[in-house]
Amino acid sequence: MRTNSKSDLIAIGRVGSAAGLRGEFRVNLYASDSENLKEGKNLLFRRVEKLKLDTGAEAKQCFDSELEAECFNARCERVRYQKDKPVIKVESVDDRNAAEELRGMEVCISADELDELPEGEHYVRNLLGCTVRDIASGSEVGVLKDVIQNTTQSVLEVETPDGRSVLIPAVDAFMRGIDEEARLIEVELIPGFLV
Repeated sequence: MRTNSKSDLIAIGRVGSAAGLRGEFRVNLYASDSENLKEGKNLLFRRVEKLKLDTGAEAKQCFDSELEAECFNARCERVRYQKDKPVIKVESVDDRNAAEELRGMEVCISADELDELPEGEHYVRNLLGCTVRDIASGSEVGVLKDVIQNTTQSVLEVETPDGRSVLIPAVDAFMRGIDEEARLIEVELIPGFLV
């Protein structure tokens, strides 16, 4: 196992229960359609209770002080699926007891190991802080603070200039364009949506 203190880390899920007797365990992915959990990938495991994370913020480094003992890297040896949920085996975790010790730890990967997305898809981490503009009225709605993904459809959480929080469904009826380089998300809201 190797420590990793230099890369920007991205949280992709959390360790669930052990599966079987040979060190396999379930992973509850934060994005159910994530393709970033693969054989050969280097994964970092950390105890999130010890870390202060902002909602929606990028994963923070965990090797700054006493937290080093709470984190470790391991290469993913196997990935299989059970009821559409990943069950993985990593190096140096070879029995059920070792797998159970990981339960509740967050699973992270280095940002430079993230898979490239197809045209038109974006990582949430790259959109946070973007200006959201309504093209129907030409006015700024606010700044993207989070994307809520535990619902049927993703929902943009936008903080307005006056500090209110507005929820905009990320569906074709509202979404008009995303320009990561310009840090701009264009939406088309129906009249009265922001009242």
